Amino acid sequence: MDTLSETKLETVTVKASDLNDLLTGASVAMDKGKGAISQLASVYLTAKDDGYLTAYATDRYRLIEGKLEREGEGELAECQLRASDVKNILATSLNIILGSDKFPPYSHLFELEAKPIDKIMLNPSYLASFDKVPASDGGNIFTFYGENKPVRVSINHNRIIWRALLMPMKII
Repeated sequence: MDTLSETKLETVTVKASDLNDLLTGASVAMDKGKGAISQLASVYLTAKDDGYLTAYATDRYRLIEGKLEREGEGELAECQLRASDVKNILATSLNIILGSDKFPPYSHLFELEAKPIDKIMLNPSYLASFDKVPASDGGNIFTFYGENKPVRVSINHNRIIWRALLMPMKII
């Protein structure tokens, strides 16, 4: 007979409406294509000792990260929420299966130095997709890092710290 000797339950407490905003915003950059690989067709969640629940996703062209201040203590190891699970959570069903893929390191991509540029070409539908990220008053702030470098997008929200990247298109 198999017995369960020890189970570690990881818990993090946030308001449901804030979690909805966090997942809605992060899912904007999740790959939704039919041929998407599992690693990109997901939103990742983690809660470390920095006091935030962090959600992030990418489809190779867009990368978005949202940080939501947690209520109280708690930790959560990186977990993968597949696209169908994110839809279930946003539809108020919390029955999810966590994936096991790992998200590649990305923080260094936000550490570039801003530089003026003459021109840049951006995919208009990807640019417009940032309008779907839950935001508060004010518009988005765009920071340019130079030719053929991603554009940083800062999205104003009263509870979530959003930062995103949009890859430019080649000018032919």
